[in-house]
This record gives sequence, structure tokens and C-alpha cells, in this order.
Amino acid sequence: MTKGHYRDQLADQHLDFRIIATETLHDGFRPFQATTLTHERLDGEGELGPLRREYLATGEAVVVIPYDPARDAIVVIRQFRIAAALVLDLAAALELPAGLVDPGEDCEAAALRELEEETGLVARAIERCYRILSSPGLTTEHATIYLAIVDTADLTDSAGKDDEHEDIRPILARVDDLIAAVDDGRIENAFLVGCAHWFARKGRARAQVLSGTLDREDDAS
Repeated sequence: MTKGHYRDQLADQHLDFRIIATETLHDGFRPFQATTLTHERLDGEGELGPLRREYLATGEAVVVIPYDPARDAIVVIRQFRIAAALVLDLAAALELPAGLVDPGEDCEAAALRELEEETGLVARAIERCYRILSSPGLTTEHATIYLAIVDTADLTDSAGKDDEHEDIRPILARVDDLIAAVDDGRIENAFLVGCAHWFARKGRARAQVLSGTLDREDDAS
């Protein structure tokens, strides 16, 4: 390995590491764990450690961009978020439908489930867009982002699961207004900010192709 190896390629890359021990510090809504390990130096000359890293062991998650092409609008949701309350004093945060993948569930099924639970909508078509590590220095959460084609004619005023104490308000936002809100710094949710920037570059074109599959299915029937 050369010293320039990690500078020359604009992509996440492999780095050898060795886990010595892992312990669970707290087993709550998200398990809080600590791992002791060593890892290869970036210059390839030896290794660092042993060192200890603490993190939330979250696992697979999904985020959905629900887009209504007839209205050129995206459904966002508003709900209470403790971190937004403590850090910004803006507890009624805007975000996208999202959640963890249940054991034995695939990511697309989880995306469809979260969309319906948090907006009351059923996707007419859905496709995977990209994946993201939400905060790799803090959590193992690995999220798959989906684009869903929806019809918001009967969008509900409220959603969420009572047994999870969810109080969710779905909101229909014109795409240009949503992107402007992100650009103006009025929204700070990382998933929503990232997805809005992605949609501004690629979303309408991807949605047009995805909607075309529905038209072909209608013609075939």
C-alpha cells in the first residue's frame, strides 16, 4: 500500500482492523456498546491501538421520499424529537418517514411499512435510491433511502402508532418550497436535508421513470 492510496480514490475503502472485545454498556431502545480494537494505519506502516470506541448498535434503517408527481410535492412529517428539543428548542421537527428494519424483514418491506404507519399512504411504486451511514462515529445505523410514488388525494391529518406514543402530522410540501427551506437553513434533520439535495438533482427524473412503470402496467391490464 502506498501513502497516497487513500488520497487517490474518492470512495470509501477497506482498512484492516481486529476486534479484541465487545461489551454492552446499556441495553435500551438502542444498545450502547463498546468495542476494543486495533486497526491498520492509513499509511500502511503498522497499526494503531488497542483503542476503545463506544457507539449505538442500531443496524439497518430505511428512509422514504414519498413523492406525488401529480402535485410535484413530497410528503414530510412533523413529530417530537428529543435531540431537536434539547439542542435547538425546536422540538416539532420536520423529517421524512423512516424507521428501523425489523428482524427478518427486508428493507423494501420496512420502507413500505414505515410509509403507511407514518403517513397513511400506500406506495404505488417504490425503488431504492442510495445508502448512507447516518453518523459512523456514533452509531452503526445504515440507512437505505427509497423513492416512493404516492397519491396524496386522501392524505391523513395525523398518523403514528399509539403503542409507540407517536404523534405524527404528515405535511404535503411542494418540492421547490421544501428545497428552499433546506437551502435557507430552516430544516436541520440530516436525512431530510440530504434527501432534498438528492431530489433536487435527480428526483424528478427518477420519479418520471418510476411512474412510467405504472403507466405500462395500466396499459397491460
